[in-house]
This record gives sequence, structure tokens and C-alpha cells, in this order.
Amino acid sequence: MDGKKFMPNCDCHDTCLRCLCEEQQSDYCKTCRGFKPCIRKECEFRQELQREKEQLQKEIGNLKKTIEQLQEENERKPVFPEAEELQREKEQLQKEIGNLKKTIEQLQEENAQLKEEKELQKGTGNLGRKISEMQKELDWRRARNNSDDITLDADTAHPNLSIAGDKKSLTHEVQPKKSPPNPERFDATVCVLGSQGFSKGKHYWEVDVEKSTDWDLGVASKTIVRKGKLSLSPKEGFWVLGQSGRDYWAKTDPWTRVNVQKKPKKIGVYFSYEEKQVTFFNVTDMSVLFTFNDCSFSGEVCPFFKNSLKETTMKICSVKEE
Repeated sequence: MDGKKFMPNCDCHDTCLRCLCEEQQSDYCKTCRGFKPCIRKECEFRQELQREKEQLQKEIGNLKKTIEQLQEENERKPVFPEAEELQREKEQLQKEIGNLKKTIEQLQEENAQLKEEKELQKGTGNLGRKISEMQKELDWRRARNNSDDITLDADTAHPNLSIAGDKKSLTHEVQPKKSPPNPERFDATVCVLGSQGFSKGKHYWEVDVEKSTDWDLGVASKTIVRKGKLSLSPKEGFWVLGQSGRDYWAKTDPWTRVNVQKKPKKIGVYFSYEEKQVTFFNVTDMSVLFTFNDCSFSGEVCPFFKNSLKETTMKICSVKEE
């Protein structure tokens, strides 16, 4: 081979096929063919064919690049137009979820702290209640340290009141007894005064009221009016607390309802002349029921007892330190 292009030979005549039939698009041997074909030179055909081949290869290359670009764009583009918006919403939701998780953790920490504080407050509250109960008992015991041996003054007793021989109890009788005329005797209100009159000091006594549900206890000025129906109020010289049915009242002006946690069986009366104070204790639970302050005492003050419930007895108790 000397660099010349290879040309095919005819199988019959061993001659070079240099002619091309444009109609049948094939090389042929002029010796074998008996007709006059339309021919062109082989070199021109080959050159044209090469140009077309190169053009096709170029177009194929461009087409491949176009396909690759479309594939890249397709990978970058979402499957549908709303995908980008959904992706943004998803990211926003994930961010909000993260914030919510942090908030929940903070709330859980705060809740744990609140539980600890609540337990502490509960313990403190229990301690406070215990201290309060101890203080109530201390106040009651201090008052009891001033106990007196109180007796009843039969000369002041209403005719329906029967005074025991030891002058410690009073019974409301159905029928009044015959009593000698006495300017000191109560004639309309079923009550009686104590024999002792106090113009100084601190004093305490207890009365059993369990059997009566209509009574009044406290102190009264010795100079009070004894005749006619009494108005139990401080301005009339009475500092008393009473029960009427299920209700308890401090006989202020107007009356003050007293809340009672536990029904009292005994009432303790504490009286301080100098402090101008009268305090009533529920001996059953050692609680303070009511206190009169700034009492306008004048002259002697006596224990006061009233029992309006017929056929019942009230009794002055012996105070013993427990």
C-alpha cells in the first residue's frame, strides 16, 4: 500500500469499480454492464458521503449534549411545580417542631420545679398549720392559768332557774319557783350572775353547754338593769357570746355570726380587765371563737349566764391543767 485509497475490484474482470449508478446507488463494472449509466466520479461521491457523515456525527454530538443538559435540568427541577413550595413548608414545619420540642422541654423543667415548690409549700403549709394549732393551744393554756373558782349568785337568778346547792349549775325549770322579792333578781330574761365581781386582773372559767342549744355566756357590768327584757350588747353593759339552734353569735351591735368548726361541749371565758378584753374559747378544739376588744368596763364586772332552753342544765366546770 502506497497511500492510495483502496478501490474494490469486479469479481469477473478484476477491474476497479469506479462507476456509480445514481439510480441504484451501487458501484458497477463498465465491462459487465451493457447499458450507459449515469455516472460520477468515485472521489466526488466519497467526498459528499464523508461530508454528510461528519454532519450527522456533529448533529448526534449536539443531540447528546442537549440530552445531557435536559437530564441535568430534569434532576434539578421538582417533579411538579408545587414541590418547591411544599419543600419550604416542610422545612418551616421542621423548624417549628424543633422550637416546640424546646418549649416542651422547658415546660417539663418548669413543671418539675413547680412540683418541687408545691411539695415544699405543702410541707410549709402543714408546718404552718401545726404552728397555728400549737399557738392556739398555748393561748388557751395561758388563759387557763388564770382560772377562778366561779359560783352562781342565787339572789340574781330568774325564777325559772334552779341553782344547785354547790352553786355550780343552773337548770331551766318549766315552772317558776317562788322567790322572795329582790331588786337584783332578773324577772324577764332567764339568766343569773356570778357571785364574784372583778375590777382588775385576769380571770378564766369554763361552762358545760352540751345539753343546751339556746344559751349566752360572758361578762356583764354589775350595774346592769335587772328588770324587763334585756338587750345583750356592749352598750348595755354585756359582752357575751351565745348559741341559738345551730347558729353561734357574738352579741355585738349588730350581732356577729361566729363560724364554729367543731361543736363545742364546753366554752371557756377569758376576761382581762386591764386589757379591756373578753375572749371565748371552744374547749373542744382549743380554738378562739370570738374576742371583744376595747371593752368599756366601768366598776365591777361579773360572770354572766343565760339558759333559755327549758329542762336543760348548764354547769360551771372545774378547770384542771391537763
